[in-house]
Amino acid sequence: MALAAAVLLAGCGGSYTATPLGSGTSTTGPGSTTGPGSTGGGTHAPAAAAGAPDAPPAVPTHGAYLGAWVHPTTATAGQSSFSEEQASVPSVLAATGRPLGLLHLYSPWARPAPVSQLRAIVGDGSVPILDWGCGTDVAQVAGGADDSLITAYAEALKGFQGPVFLRWCWEMNLVASHPQVGGPSGFTSAWDHIRALFRSAGASNVSFVWCPAVAGVDPTPYFPGASEVDWIGVDGYDRTGSQTFASVFGAFVRTWQAQGKPLMVAETGAYGSDQPAFIDSIGADAPALPAVKAVAYFDAPGPANSWQFTPAGLVAFGHLAATPYFRPE
Repeated sequence: MALAAAVLLAGCGGSYTATPLGSGTSTTGPGSTTGPGSTGGGTHAPAAAAGAPDAPPAVPTHGAYLGAWVHPTTATAGQSSFSEEQASVPSVLAATGRPLGLLHLYSPWARPAPVSQLRAIVGDGSVPILDWGCGTDVAQVAGGADDSLITAYAEALKGFQGPVFLRWCWEMNLVASHPQVGGPSGFTSAWDHIRALFRSAGASNVSFVWCPAVAGVDPTPYFPGASEVDWIGVDGYDRTGSQTFASVFGAFVRTWQAQGKPLMVAETGAYGSDQPAFIDSIGADAPALPAVKAVAYFDAPGPANSWQFTPAGLVAFGHLAATPYFRPE
């Protein structure tokens, strides 16, 4: 099938390179203009799966996924509502005129994997980014106390039989916001332990996204190593009203592309009247940062600013979705 997805996007006869979990090898699946997520008529739409049901999300050969976190009333983890997100997505799709490549879905640590919600996202033509909470204590995770929970989660995602990005404990380098992390060594030990349990469960349709924040402390000590990460993500925002996509992410991309992994801007946004210029800069700057294979806008409030789409921002996002670069091959 072709690639699928809104802050989370159909095949166009191109090819995609996908690396199964922990395999270290690449496979290529054909694009398609039929099936879920396809618009037909020779237009691009993201594929809902990359070949076989156990294949991970594909890495575009050319261009990048475009997606979003669509939750315009709140981004508070405990109040995140999938039904509210689903009610808000149509307004974004009205602007883009097609499914988004990626759609975020928040999942608390101790709850079962939201398989029915993942299926709804894929049915809408998107690839899910599953944002999985950190847990209450990563030392407990690394020590095996939550193994039954993690294994059940991995088996559920394997049974989902669709590609999914898993972003566990993102922005771990925002130290004040993550007291449960307890430092880099605790984080990397927990990451490696979770990853090993997913391998044991055979959840090869899952791509692990390691995702620090641009604004945090140096994320390097928190990096588990290239062999333990499928995609390198990053979150960052225009907080001054004068920044561009390249000024926010250029230095990070130049540093981390050396790891040889596809990069994902998992969250980004701008405030109010600054949105059109910043969103336009994504279209102008992203082709010069080809290691970035996915970009997701944060259509939600944040703790410091509100990043929800303004009418003008949504128009700009629609124009961005129409650019060939964000109709990936």
